[in-house]
Amino acid sequence: MELPGPAGWAVLVAGALVGSVIGGVAGFGAGIVLLPLIAWTLGIRATAPVLTVTMLVGNLSRIWWSRDDLDRRVALRFLAGALPATLAGALLYAQASSDSLRWIMGGFLIAAVPLRRALLARGPAVRLRHFPWVGAAIGALSSVVVTTGPVATPFFLAYGLRRGAYIATEAVCALGMHVARAGAFTGAALLSWEHLAVGGVLGGTMFAGSWVARRLLEGMSDRAFLAVVEALLIGMGLQFLLVPR
Repeated sequence: MELPGPAGWAVLVAGALVGSVIGGVAGFGAGIVLLPLIAWTLGIRATAPVLTVTMLVGNLSRIWWSRDDLDRRVALRFLAGALPATLAGALLYAQASSDSLRWIMGGFLIAAVPLRRALLARGPAVRLRHFPWVGAAIGALSSVVVTTGPVATPFFLAYGLRRGAYIATEAVCALGMHVARAGAFTGAALLSWEHLAVGGVLGGTMFAGSWVARRLLEGMSDRAFLAVVEALLIGMGLQFLLVPR
């Protein structure tokens, strides 16, 4: 992979800033914003390795700005299931077609809105004991699609995490999966110094966007926060279904 030129760097850095603000408010979205930009500037084969490094570094920024709100009990249980499943799920990567993934992810994103509301209603509640199983399912999926924040959103919200607690806890869980995936890519010789350089720059750029997002979160009510999350879930779900990548 060759490093991008000035125009490519401008597109990628701008995308990292916009994506990190969205991700810092909603808990997801940064990877989905960057995914097509990385493919356009660096080529499709560089997308997964670069995005893995970018999101690994970028999640550190979200954790830092919301570190005091982290729910460690949820994070530990989620990662207990997610880490082994992330490594095992790498075997699915070569077998899944992009078109089937598009329909699966798009459908799930849209379904996540009524799912979250159903989980918050009088139906079965999400408890701590459920998170290892949630983590295992999402960890396996993350090996294929890299960015799975929207998939985990209904479960974290149904458990009762809000604003800073949700952002920090989801970021720690995502960081663990990115570390596991980076290790798998390194072992398979799919992660080069160029991938590390571009991903490191974009991930570092996300610190600024995450700081802006943290300021927005502090003045946002729970109702407004949930409205933003649901709007993004539906919008990104429709994007997957209607705009083939």
